[in-house]
Amino acid sequence: MANTKIKIENVSKKYDVENKALLFTKGNSAHDNFVGHETDYVLKDVNLEIKEGEFHIFLGASGCGKTTLLNIVAGFLNKTEGSVTLDDKEINGPGSERGVVFQNADSAIFPWLTVQKNVEYGLRMQGVKKDERKKIALDALDLVGLKGHEQKYPDELSGGMKQRVQIARSIAANPEVLIMDEPFGALDAQTRRTLQDELINIWKKTGKTILFVTHDIAEAVYLGENISIFSVAPDASIVDKITVPYKYPRDVNDQRVGEFIKYTTEQLENAIRASKAKHEGLQKADNEEEVVENEVAEANSVAV
Repeated sequence: MANTKIKIENVSKKYDVENKALLFTKGNSAHDNFVGHETDYVLKDVNLEIKEGEFHIFLGASGCGKTTLLNIVAGFLNKTEGSVTLDDKEINGPGSERGVVFQNADSAIFPWLTVQKNVEYGLRMQGVKKDERKKIALDALDLVGLKGHEQKYPDELSGGMKQRVQIARSIAANPEVLIMDEPFGALDAQTRRTLQDELINIWKKTGKTILFVTHDIAEAVYLGENISIFSVAPDASIVDKITVPYKYPRDVNDQRVGEFIKYTTEQLENAIRASKAKHEGLQKADNEEEVVENEVAEANSVAV
């Protein structure tokens, strides 16, 4: 049985509005109302174990905190409470053992560098010698299907090719974990499917642990071994974990896979409904408590 690679224990996250309020000018009502206060928890008491070599999906509605949790694992955000470990070592910031692929390739690759030089960049920062980093970069580009495009610049590439450059750069650095935040979300359907298939092949060849965020249910079922389903914020958490029972390659036109996509959709909808009902119930209780408090205060003022 594979060892636990990433362990998330009782993780919660909320933002201090003091920091967000820097966007506002003092004297502005938004600034005056929020400075010194804290938001609700975006994430609350999240627990999860991801095995070494696992392809794991974070699935949830927009704004549910899945990218927030991904960024905590990547080391870009600090957690408010709890523990996140990689190989039993606490994550307190970014590290070379974690490679990140973002949704927007244009903001992640350097337009003044060729494809090859973009892929070599991280290796150059690590002090890898020229001949060695060239070989690693060319191998990575071959793996993602960009052989023959090494000397092109980003403005000569399609959106799908730019994402391949991002993936190749991450692979070239040889991280133990590949972290991907909706990397195919902005691509057309055909390009997305092609890159999904290439990603599965890369995962099989390298054996890397992949953590992948999406709100596309069919994509989650097509790619993942296991899917963590998020409730909605505030106080979002992982409320269900589904194991996809089908071997690769998967055919979305297969009736069984289609039924599983439907089942996963139902589980996500149930999670959203349950958490919304909980939030509405808490809000109603808060409103009722406020009414009672106002009535008590009014009664006291009359009595005085």
